[in-house]
Amino acid sequence: MISAPLSPYSRPTVPDPRRVALWAAARGWHVHPLAPGTKIPVRGCDRCSPGTKECPNPQYLQHDGHGCECIAVGRACHGVLAATTDPERIAAWWQRMPAAGVGVAAGPSGLVILDVDCHGGQPPEGLAELLPGVELPDDIAPGSVLDGRDALALLVEVRRATFPGCHPETLMVRTPSGGLHYWFRAPEGTVWRPLAGALGWQLDVRAGSSYAVAPGTATRSGSYTALGDCRTVAELPVWLARDLDRTGHRVRPERPRVVLPWRPRNMGSGYVAAAVEGELRAVAEAQSGTRNETLNRAAFKLGTLCEAGRLDRARIADVLLDAARHAGLPEREAEAAIRSGLVAGERHPRRLTGAAA
Repeated sequence: MISAPLSPYSRPTVPDPRRVALWAAARGWHVHPLAPGTKIPVRGCDRCSPGTKECPNPQYLQHDGHGCECIAVGRACHGVLAATTDPERIAAWWQRMPAAGVGVAAGPSGLVILDVDCHGGQPPEGLAELLPGVELPDDIAPGSVLDGRDALALLVEVRRATFPGCHPETLMVRTPSGGLHYWFRAPEGTVWRPLAGALGWQLDVRAGSSYAVAPGTATRSGSYTALGDCRTVAELPVWLARDLDRTGHRVRPERPRVVLPWRPRNMGSGYVAAAVEGELRAVAEAQSGTRNETLNRAAFKLGTLCEAGRLDRARIADVLLDAARHAGLPEREAEAAIRSGLVAGERHPRRLTGAAA
């Protein structure tokens, strides 16, 4: 008989790992056991565990964990790959390993967890390395950024954003080293990957194939402790999602290159013909959420060549509309974007000189 997944955090004592695992699974988070006292997935069976460099396992059979038969039969081999929300399987795991900690697989759980380290150490010499790709203010006081918490505070300041502790409220977990984990829900339809340090110094991201340690898990270094009263997870803030997209954490599906069903004949030559084809391809391959903006921008750029006498306005409008249809943009919306873009572009005629003329 499996007990109901009541909150394991309502008592002052250290939460029972089994209850923590069931509580997390009831929220749709995929869990897997961690070796007692550590933040490392359990060893698994002899067939699936290579052992250590000092003590290799002679029974280990090298294989791809994604297709491992152990996962299908309910063994806790391969960590994140074995993670589940099945209460029966979870209960069986923790019955065999009652002291095991709880890992939460980020990708299957739809989570993006910002890992803010507090390791101390020497910060990068160059300010640009604190937050790569972010334009920083000139008045940063020397020695004011000492760890990941300061780097995050600087990013929040630059983006003029708010963050948990203010808004939105979300689950925050203090790590044994004094760092913080901010738990977020991935926006619907998005996929994310872990990239250590890409966002900034001592700022890591748990997503995709990585995992986080559930609050309440005790290790030899200390416990992972949920802060405050919030036990819900807010959606990843838009401003932070944009930064993580910029730093390569967002996984964008590869889309096959669009084979244009038209050839822009009589659309100029040389630079002009290349410009037309490039803009049409950008429109045809635009992703949802950017299609209207991409179309309007393309119409503007080509409009600058219409007024300069390099292109025929009616023909450009036709092929832009054709490209917009390929991108899936509604026709009336596309026509409006094309019209406004062309008109704006014609007010700024481009004068071509040299080889581009």
